Amino acid sequence: MTGKTHLAGGFAAGALLSWAGTQLPPLGALLPATVNIAGTMVPAAVPGIAVAMVAALLPDIDEPQSLIANSPTAIKKRLGKGRRGADRSARQSAGVLLTVAQWLTTGLAMLVRLLAGGHRGATHMLLITAALGAGAYFLGGVIGYPSLWLWFTAGYLSHLLLDMLTPSGLELLWPLSRRSLRLLPRPLTITTGTAGDAVLRVLLVVAGLWLLL
Repeated sequence: MTGKTHLAGGFAAGALLSWAGTQLPPLGALLPATVNIAGTMVPAAVPGIAVAMVAALLPDIDEPQSLIANSPTAIKKRLGKGRRGADRSARQSAGVLLTVAQWLTTGLAMLVRLLAGGHRGATHMLLITAALGAGAYFLGGVIGYPSLWLWFTAGYLSHLLLDMLTPSGLELLWPLSRRSLRLLPRPLTITTGTAGDAVLRVLLVVAGLWLLL
């Protein structure tokens, strides 16, 4: 799936987790209604869904052409053209920093691709998902956001589930099995970048909004 569809998937996954937290008491106990950010109490779903959306892009860090690997360039393109000198200066400084950040993310993507065994390699497996979820659990404890791992894992899993709708599927159970797993029969799978991909993106956004509202 495209990066935009994975973003929509992360949004829908975060919205589903937020809804489930209000409907399932055991899960609700792990998902407080509010969270303290810089001394301000905000609805936990706000930072939670943001985390889920970022996590939904993370598996594709093994692809230098992916949305997450090129996020600095995407941000740079959206910088406004400041009319005043100070605006232009600030924009130019930010542009330089974002260019350097783009070099770093591209290099990181190439390194991860090499270590992961190519695109849809290790970063798309349950073993790595569990390891990163554990890391998010400990990080959440350090920063005072204990439910971080839930939001992160929901977003990350949404990426894997969406990729399992494509013809190639995923070797999800490596190293136990190298079998490629799909959620749909091959004739019904969705090829990345097609109209089906775009339709799925819209459906995910609509579903996420419906769950939140």
